[in-house]
Amino acid sequence: MLLNISPDFWDLLGAVIVSVISGTISITRRILNGQQASILWVFSEFMSAMMCGYLMYTTYPVIADDVPKWFTLPVAISFSAYIGGRVFQEIETNFSKYATTFIRRK
Repeated sequence: MLLNISPDFWDLLGAVIVSVISGTISITRRILNGQQASILWVFSEFMSAMMCGYLMYTTYPVIADDVPKWFTLPVAISFSAYIGGRVFQEIETNFSKYATTFIRRK
């Protein structure tokens, strides 16, 4: 039953849930601010939040002694999921400004 499942699985499941919630909040906020939404954009936002959240989940045990006590694993995961989505958005904005080769011509 549930008690036979490894605690690592529950930690990973918690990290995924926190990343999904953070991604949902970020996407909803941007849509409410007027950004056009497409399936690809929503998918890439979720995947960037998931990737950054997972990377923090695997990195946190290494940095746990060096961060403040209030910076717990869920806080670290949600922070990195949010920041990760923002970083990818900034990279995309700057890339589309300077790389005119990849802009579709009509």
